[in-house]
Amino acid sequence: MVTTSPQQGPFALSHGATAHRSALITAETRPSPLIRYHALIVGIEGVVTDTARIHAGAWQRTFDTFFRRAEHLPRHITRPFDPDGDFRRFFQGRARADGVQAFLSARGIPPPEDEGAWAPASRTVRTLVAQEDRLFDAYMQRHGVPVWPDSLRLVGAMRRHAVPVAAVSASRRAHALLAAAGVQHRFDAVVDGRDRARPRHSAGPDPALLREAVRRLRATPLRTAVVVAAPAWVTAARRCGFGLVVGLDREGRAEYAGELYERGAGHVVGGLAELIPAT
Repeated sequence: MVTTSPQQGPFALSHGATAHRSALITAETRPSPLIRYHALIVGIEGVVTDTARIHAGAWQRTFDTFFRRAEHLPRHITRPFDPDGDFRRFFQGRARADGVQAFLSARGIPPPEDEGAWAPASRTVRTLVAQEDRLFDAYMQRHGVPVWPDSLRLVGAMRRHAVPVAAVSASRRAHALLAAAGVQHRFDAVVDGRDRARPRHSAGPDPALLREAVRRLRATPLRTAVVVAAPAWVTAARRCGFGLVVGLDREGRAEYAGELYERGAGHVVGGLAELIPAT
């Protein structure tokens, strides 16, 4: 069963953000820029699945537990994790271990003496990532994963135009994520972190995953379009030389859209409606 998300996204939009989002979205009668391409790759997180709220809640619980065990630290350092501001600043669009490192460093929390300095591979960081992972998995198993309705419309329309679609994620749980959302059968290929040729120190976006998706779709980068929601994925897509890279900013934040453009997005949209080709 497919669980769909509200159109406003994982966080409420302010009036200004709504206006900006409206400026990003053009009339649906405008020809889709995707129809000129032979294949389409979409990011899973943020484009297909609406997991931001789930991850934000899991990180909040993870750091609540962590701070309770750090009573010796000043209160301004161990103030509660903000599932809105802190999640957006440190975790949205980046590898979880990198986010933990950045968050702990920004709070001024000293690492244990035997760890030297915060790093994505340090024991404390790995422990926190594992805890968030368990909480997220527990939620996913119990409640499933919501999906964005416009993503299903886009994928369906592209396949009706004989354009194959691949879903890509740096996470090793992509297949489980799509299965929990009930949409795994809608894609011609699914590529995730398990498909890397070599282990990587960071779990962030790997251009090799995008190249593998192109190979499975039997296409070429120049004739393939990519739609992703994270700036790091835009960078990875540009490095691969894709014909079109579209950045998705569902919350209508001007600074976020600007970063997507700076990383190399050819288009930035506030929703997928303008990308859906006419039937």
